[in-house]
Amino acid sequence: MKILIIEDNKILNNTLVRCLKENYEVYGTTDPEAGLNWLENNLVDVVISDIKLPKINGLDLLKKIKEISSDIYVILITGYGTVEEAVDAIKSGAHDYLIKPVDIEVLKLKLSRISETISIKERILLDNNKVNIIFKSSIMLQLFNFTKKVAQTDSNILLEGESGTGKDLFARFIHENSLRSKNPIVSINCANIQENIFESELFGYRKGAFTGADRNKRGLISVANGGTVFLDEVSEISLNIQAKLLRFIETKTFYPLGSETQEKSDIRLITATNKDLNQLIKNRDFRDDLYYRISVVKIKIPPLRERKDDILPLAYFFIDKFKSLNPSIKDIEEKAKEKLLSYTYPGNVRELSNIIERAMIIENGGNVITSSSIITEKIDNCEEDLSLAEVEKRHIMNLLKKNNYDKVKTASMLKIDRSTLYRKLKEYNLQ
Repeated sequence: MKILIIEDNKILNNTLVRCLKENYEVYGTTDPEAGLNWLENNLVDVVISDIKLPKINGLDLLKKIKEISSDIYVILITGYGTVEEAVDAIKSGAHDYLIKPVDIEVLKLKLSRISETISIKERILLDNNKVNIIFKSSIMLQLFNFTKKVAQTDSNILLEGESGTGKDLFARFIHENSLRSKNPIVSINCANIQENIFESELFGYRKGAFTGADRNKRGLISVANGGTVFLDEVSEISLNIQAKLLRFIETKTFYPLGSETQEKSDIRLITATNKDLNQLIKNRDFRDDLYYRISVVKIKIPPLRERKDDILPLAYFFIDKFKSLNPSIKDIEEKAKEKLLSYTYPGNVRELSNIIERAMIIENGGNVITSSSIITEKIDNCEEDLSLAEVEKRHIMNLLKKNNYDKVKTASMLKIDRSTLYRKLKEYNLQ
């Protein structure tokens, strides 16, 4: 991690450089203009700056730093008399502040947390800025290495895993790291297409093939020629379509609906399921010969509860993803982290994404996600998809009951002022 220190007090500047250079790459300067010039020509992760500098104040410096790169973490050093200004700077995008005299151990702790967040980027798999698979756990590292290896082959791949584990992301990653990456990938959710139109969607049709077929239409297998077809929830395909899919896999040929002319398509097939296909085979709901054709390589994606090390990196990734909802949020308080780590995530990564998105909306006035904003127990017992407004309404109602309808205490726990709480009570008809 590379750090720039801008501090006009030479003794403090030298002290900071000396104490941090063992673990980080550090550059220090007493001149803010020289610091900005250096920043423009070097990739920097963190800027530590005094809020009171000659020629420029803290807010103006922060603005210039963010203009150079919005990804830079800024920690401001302030005296007791300028704490209010530092708080304003945090609202404007600074990450944190320290009060003089600087406690080096506290600074090291803050930098360690930033470093942990930045290290996430080292575990983000990016290809053409399309795929984002976040991980830190050793089990996912092994899975990634294996996936990258088999992506280079042309074998059919079956992705197994619970809903929300990211099977669609793995499918795209495999395609984009394959020899077919320059050609299209076409995704089909087999559960979302009615059986009577599935065949025409997959193989296409000719004009007049059925009522409403007023033109020729290419099927998705034809569209993906040279590329990849991803069939999600493959277990939902009917036995009739399974037979036709098997024939295509074996011959690379198909007949569009209403056509007697055989067509060819060269595709790599990736399928995914959250069900036990072997059990479906025993129940005669899935063809065993098709299973063997689609599962030349099997990749089982573990549920989030089995890879706890990935929870916080993913949470920080989602904070960045949803930063437009609440730009001041930069971190997660320790109690909130404990709550996130203790949850079982029946909805896996997708559920964690929803939890962080809701927390970003609920939080008001601070720069961290607090434990009161981490709503998990409701998700466990929820039988329908709740809107974000409904989640907020229920959260407010729960806290009101918990505080015996003490609005002052409830507003404090929600980290909003009383007028905002009253407005929300009126909006949700909770008065």
